Amino acid sequence: MDLFAVANAAETTAAAGNPEGGFGSMIILIVVFIVIMYVVTILPNKKAMKEKQNLLSKIAVGDEVQIRSGICGKLIEYKQDSEYAVIEISKGVPVTISKDYIMNVLPKGTIGSLK
Repeated sequence: MDLFAVANAAETTAAAGNPEGGFGSMIILIVVFIVIMYVVTILPNKKAMKEKQNLLSKIAVGDEVQIRSGICGKLIEYKQDSEYAVIEISKGVPVTISKDYIMNVLPKGTIGSLK
């Protein structure tokens, strides 16, 4: 049995039996790809944004926080409706930061134990 003849017969049968079948399977493949990309990229991002909003809603003045750069400080000014917060990184050294840079709320006394 000739292998090339079998492959050629299979191609001819597939093309003659369902000529638009390739387009339908292509649409299904594209839809599956879009669903996979949604699950891989958008859902984790939504979850992270929700956790960040939850963290920012629970913060209050006096909390010790860590910002993205690794700097730790105590919140001395924080308003829910403002885009910025002020942290004190050392006695008498206030720094204004964007609230988006707050990464963690540290347990009370953490900054004192670092010195």
